[in-house]
Amino acid sequence: HCDNVFSKTQFTFLMNKDDSKDEELCNEMEEALQMYEDALVESKGPYLLGEDFTIADLHLLPFIQRLVITLKHWKTYELPTEKFPKLVKWVQSCL
Repeated sequence: HCDNVFSKTQFTFLMNKDDSKDEELCNEMEEALQMYEDALVESKGPYLLGEDFTIADLHLLPFIQRLVITLKHWKTYELPTEKFPKLVKWVQSCL
């Protein structure tokens, strides 16, 4: 999911030059991000698989870091805390 769904939606949104498509592309990216929010809710831990930081977190972290940095700069986008409270907290826990 990270490599072939989420990354694709993130990159497509980032590289889009047609402002009229930004909202649609952002929504597609957020749909892909919802999987991680759901996984964090289900795991009941601060990390994707529970209480411990695992290779799953290690794999996803650089993709989310890239989102946080590049989309804030180029699209003035920040992960919405109201949509992704667990994911935002996860980013803070991992860093």
